[in-house]
Amino acid sequence: MSRPDSDDQFGFDESANYLGRALRALVPQSVARRSIAVSVSVPDGGYTVGDEIPITVTFANRSPFPVVVETPRQRLWGWEVDGELEASDEAYYVRNRPNAFYFRAREKKRTTVRWDGRFERSDERSRRPADPGEYTVAAYLATEDERPRDETTVSIR
Repeated sequence: MSRPDSDDQFGFDESANYLGRALRALVPQSVARRSIAVSVSVPDGGYTVGDEIPITVTFANRSPFPVVVETPRQRLWGWEVDGELEASDEAYYVRNRPNAFYFRAREKKRTTVRWDGRFERSDERSRRPADPGEYTVAAYLATEDERPRDETTVSIR
């Protein structure tokens, strides 16, 4: 899990993975993408607007060898609520430079983000509380094709 004082902007502490870098050329991207399982979860129970809702995202390399998943932009992964990236309709600027997500054999990477039950609205420059109901929370690898993802629901009352 990412430390709050870490400089890691993607939510995972990374160390040099030289074998993964070497295998990057040997493992096709279609195989690398299929090797990664994504899971997203929230603790059971209903929440009210303003509650901190922990969203745990886990990426697991199911293969017995290291893989590297390439992304078309700097964003390696993302989370969304009802299709809105990070519960916001604001357009995010992400460098158009490719990036890569390295996984050791059978490695799991886990991080937790928090949602307060509000949606950010760029036209109103405000955070609108979610109406009572069920919301779909999803997490994914930010690839162009065959995007590995998972989703769950959270209740706001």
